[in-house]
Parts: sequence; structure tokens; C-alpha cells
Amino acid sequence: MNLNSEQIRPDLSLEVRPDQPLTQVQQREKLMSFLGREHCSIQDICGRRVFVYENEGKRFILLHRAVSYLGGTGQHPIFKKRIQLPLWFKDLCAEVEKQGLAYDVRFIGVYHYEGMVVFADFIKDTYLQKKVHNSSAHIYINDIYQAVKKGVFHKEDMYGNHIFVTHCSKLGEYLLGRNQGWNDLNTIFQQFNEVFTFGQWLYSTDMIREMHDHDWQHWQQGEWPGFYLEYKFNSFTVDNHLTHLMRYVGSSNKKKEDGKYDFDIWFGRDAFYGDLKASSVTENRVPGNDFDTFLECINRYGHFWLVVYEHETIKDSEATHYKATIERNQYIRSIDPKHKDDDMSYAGRMKHSVCFVRMCILELNPANFHEALSVFNQGHQPDGSARKPKYLLRKRDMDQYVIFRYSCAANGQF
Repeated sequence: MNLNSEQIRPDLSLEVRPDQPLTQVQQREKLMSFLGREHCSIQDICGRRVFVYENEGKRFILLHRAVSYLGGTGQHPIFKKRIQLPLWFKDLCAEVEKQGLAYDVRFIGVYHYEGMVVFADFIKDTYLQKKVHNSSAHIYINDIYQAVKKGVFHKEDMYGNHIFVTHCSKLGEYLLGRNQGWNDLNTIFQQFNEVFTFGQWLYSTDMIREMHDHDWQHWQQGEWPGFYLEYKFNSFTVDNHLTHLMRYVGSSNKKKEDGKYDFDIWFGRDAFYGDLKASSVTENRVPGNDFDTFLECINRYGHFWLVVYEHETIKDSEATHYKATIERNQYIRSIDPKHKDDDMSYAGRMKHSVCFVRMCILELNPANFHEALSVFNQGHQPDGSARKPKYLLRKRDMDQYVIFRYSCAANGQF
């Protein structure tokens, strides 16, 4: 049964309707149309009739299947789709390699809706390791949205699978290696990650002192890992003259008088906001900022990036008799005599040390943010007034929004 699921229309709008999958013959017609019939053929290779694309000295076998909803009422989210990977795909790959044939075999998903076609290349290496008969390769509606918007989109999913999704007009240049869906914002985060303190255990007092020594405005904050991340990000973009592309704009204001929003990053050239979040790997959700402000921002600018850096954590309550808590309060008092908190202030939540091990960028946009967000209430202000609700994102759902990933193992123990 062709059940209702989310669909991306050619104008990037979202609707919930049944899939419009193409037959195998129709898929081949679309491939020939977009790759050029003179470069395409149907050939018998290793006992199978397959689609072959040859251009610029490169030869591809494109094993294609329709992208469709997983189905099963109540069992699968309506934004998740798949292609079936029959066992013979794996057998053909093995036989091509055994015979030494010069073909690059690709697993291609074909998404079709209202005449628009999007292709997904599920890089076969990880899928070939699976032993399940007639397994599946999964794709989210946001991945298709990204391809329609950008032309070519690449992601690594939570299982280490790499997926390239292309608008039909970009398939040829993607296969020939001229467009891999990379952009300069990805490059900047990659460069920042390579010099950031990934894999190193960071002791709270040392990091607080460093932030103070460099005049970072948030050096006194109890949640020091997040403010240390913001301090390092700001230093990197300023020192490398990148603030025209992305710059730290965080403040303590809910909304600034000039109409700007209280988020951490402004991507100036592309005109949108993002937020930096440091989160323990054991936390199951990522809290955000004021919910109404977020909705206003995403409706105004079209999309929003949540940049999440995750860390291993040693709590001060589990370490050395609250040494870090006491040091923090005593150090703040040595700088600021007005600091009246006692030595055990913030003891219950203080992090003794952290080690950043991975990060990801999540894009929230009109096609997905309604699925991403829940609202949680924060209780009341000290004066008794209710705090404004904030949004939160469950980590178990993050994979459907990821557009960039980086990971690094922790280096020993603190």
C-alpha cells in the first residue's frame, strides 16, 4: 500500500501525500535523459542486465532503485524513505572486482515527485558489509530538500554511511567528480575542528583562567565548556579574518533593540543565524533558546544551523572533593571582590573536566523544523514570573537534520 508520507515539491514546499515512484524502465529513461543518451547503454555484465554510463574515460554501473516510504502505519516516521538493496547487488560488486572489470559500481536511489527527479548515491562500501538479505539504504526528506536547494548534498549518517544526493541537473557533474556538495562554510568548520581541542582533557580552572586572561566576557559562567567553545570559535574566526562569513554575535540579551537576534553565530554572506552548543555525550537532548524567537528567526531567514559539540564529562561531584568548584569560586573572588557566592556555589552542576570528541551541524528549515522541535518550560524567574519556553531537540532524532559531521576519540584520561 502506498501510504502518505512527506514529499518535497519542486518549489521546495512540503506536503504529505503518497509516493510517486518510477518503474525500472522509467528510471532508466530519466538517467539517460539527464546523463545524455550517447553516454548510456544497457549491457549484460556478470550475468545481469545493468545500466552503464561512460564519459570522460570513466565507466559506471548504476544499480538503481526507486526511493519510497518505508511504510507500516505507526511504525516509521513519514520523513524517512529508503531504497531496497537486493542481495545480487553485493554479488555483482564482488564479481566485477573478481574479474578485474574497470567499472565503478554505484547504488543509486531515484526519488520522483510532481515531475522532479532527485538521485541519491549510497556509497556502497559500508552497505557491502551488511549480511542481511534484501536490506535497505535510508534517506530523509531533508536530504532531498538539501539537494533540490543546493544541487548536490553530501552527508555522513550516524552509522558511518556516506550519501550524496543530487538534483537531476547535477548528476553528471557529480559522477564525473566536478561537484561533491562541499562549500566554504564546511571548510571553515573543518579547519576550526582541526585546531580545536578535540581529544584533549580540559580542566575547568585552566580553561577559566585562559578565558579571563584573554578578556572573554563570559569567563565566570558556571557552564564553562560552552563558553570556552564560543571563546575558541570567536578567536578562530577573528584571527583568520573570517568574520565576513561567520562571526560570533552572542550576548546576554533576549533580543537586541536593533532587531538582531540573540543567537551565537551570524553567517553574514548567506544571511542566517546559528547557535553553538556544547553538550555531554550522555545528554539525550540539546536545549535551545527562546522558542518564539527561534520561530521568528527561521521564518525570516529561511534556515538555521544548530552547531553541536559533544564532550565526555567528568563531574566535579565525581572527582576530587569538589576541587574544581572551590577553585572556580575562589578564583572569581580574587578577580571580582563583588562575587559573593560561597566556595560550593554551583557544586551540583560543576564539570571538573571535559574532552570534546565529536560535532555536527544540524540544519533546521521549513521542511524539517516542525519535526525537530519540542517545547519545554523552564519554571519561573526569581521574581515569580514564568520564564519563556525554549525549544529542545532530541539527540536520538538528530540524524535526519545533520548536514556535517566530525569526530575524534578521547585521548586517554584526565
